[in-house]
Amino acid sequence: MVLRLIILLGLLCNVFQCSLFESVALQSMFTVQCYAQPEIAQLEAGQTADGVVYFLPKTAVRIHLLIEKQTYTPGQFARYAEHYLQLKGIQQQEQISQRIISIELSTFGVRDTSKCYSVRLKGKAETAEIRLSEQGTLLAVNDEPLALPQPIQPVLNVNPMPPLTPLLSSETLSAGSTAKMAELTAQQIQELQERRQQLATGEADEMPQDEQQLRLMLQQIDQKTSQLMAQFTGTVRRDTTQHVLTLCPEREMKHEVLFRISRRLGLVDSDDLSGVPYYIDLKSLNPAEHPALENKKPTGFFVNVPGMAQLTVSQEDQPLAQFDVPLAQFGFTELRDGDLFRRYVTHLQLHPATGAVVRQQVEQEK
Repeated sequence: MVLRLIILLGLLCNVFQCSLFESVALQSMFTVQCYAQPEIAQLEAGQTADGVVYFLPKTAVRIHLLIEKQTYTPGQFARYAEHYLQLKGIQQQEQISQRIISIELSTFGVRDTSKCYSVRLKGKAETAEIRLSEQGTLLAVNDEPLALPQPIQPVLNVNPMPPLTPLLSSETLSAGSTAKMAELTAQQIQELQERRQQLATGEADEMPQDEQQLRLMLQQIDQKTSQLMAQFTGTVRRDTTQHVLTLCPEREMKHEVLFRISRRLGLVDSDDLSGVPYYIDLKSLNPAEHPALENKKPTGFFVNVPGMAQLTVSQEDQPLAQFDVPLAQFGFTELRDGDLFRRYVTHLQLHPATGAVVRQQVEQEK
C-alpha cells in the first residue's frame, strides 16, 4: 500500500513538472513576440550611416457621403386644405427624412510598419535624391512625387423656409379664428388665379404695355400664389451635409455595417440602432502570391504591386455605389534591381496611395 502511494506521488510530480515547464515556455514565446514588433515600429525613416531607411504604404480609403435632410413642415391651414382647395392627402404632422445624394471614393497612403527597408546607395545612386513622405513612405527616386488629385468639394445646399405670415392680408390676420383665416386665404388664392387668367388671355382691365412687363406681372402672381398655397400644403426644407468615412481594410469584408442613417440625426455610428444600416462589401478581384526572391541578399528598391479589390456600398441588398480600387495590402512587393540604379541615373516615381511604380526611366550615358 505504501509502495503504491509513493509511485502515485511520483507520477503526480512528473505531471506537475511538465505543466510548469510548458507554461514557462509559452510565456517566453509570448514575451519574444511582444518585444519583436515594437522594434520594427521604432525605426525612423530617412538617411542613416548605412543608407536610407524607408517604408512602403498600405492603402487607406475615404468614402465621401453627401446626405440630404428633408424637413416637411405642415402649413397652418393644412387641415382645411381639402375643404377650401379640394387638396387631398395633405400631411398634418412634421416629417423628416434623410437620403444619400452621392457616394464618392478616394485613397491615400499610410505607413505600413511591416514593410520597412534599408537600401545602401553605391555608384550612380550615391547622389540619388530620395523623396519620402512625412510618414517615411517612399515617393520617388531622382523624381518629383506624384500629386494626388483633391476630391471635388460639393456645394452644400441650405434652403431656408420663407416667412409666410406677412404675405397674408390685413383682413385675414384680423380674422377671429383659424378657420376664417383659411377661408380668406383661399379666396385670396382664387382671386390671384383669376387675375393671372385675365392677364394671360388679354382680358384684364389694365394690360401691361409690353411683353416683358407681362412676364414680370405673371411671375409675381405665381410667386405670391405659391407662398399662399404653402399655408395649406406646407413647406419643405432641404439641407445637404458632407461626411467622410476613413478605413484601412486588411481583409475582405462581407456585408458588414459601415454606417447608419437616423431619420432625425442623420449619419450615426454603425452600432447606433436608431439608424438604418448601410453595408460594405470588399472582395479581392485578383489575389496574387508573393514571388520568391532569387537573390539571398537583394539590393535595390522594394515597391508594391497592389491587388485590385471591389468595394460596394449598399442598403439591404440594393447596391448604391461600386468601385474597383487598387489596395497595396491586397498585393505583394517586388524588387527593382539595384544594379540599374548603380550604373545609371534612374528616375523612379511611386503612387503615394499604393506604392506602385508609376514611372521608371533611365538616363543613358552620352
